[in-house]
Amino acid sequence: MAKLNGIARKLQKAILQKGLVIRTGTSQFYSVEQKRLITVYILSTRIMERKKNGEWKDTDLEILRTASLLEIVNCLNDIWKAVKGDE
Repeated sequence: MAKLNGIARKLQKAILQKGLVIRTGTSQFYSVEQKRLITVYILSTRIMERKKNGEWKDTDLEILRTASLLEIVNCLNDIWKAVKGDE
């Protein structure tokens, strides 16, 4: 688990250096079925969105919500491949 957290942070920093801000958040809930706390990971970024009145407003765009840290790392890796370009 600690290794995946480190990999996710490194990918997040690499993506940030390319100018795209990807935020990682977490929330927890208690599963009665599994009798344990479940951590949910959320990837999001800020976008400008036009509201009904025509004004623009910053809002969060949720990219992924999952209980799997491996899925978060895979998603960040896909984003990194898309933004890194050919160097």
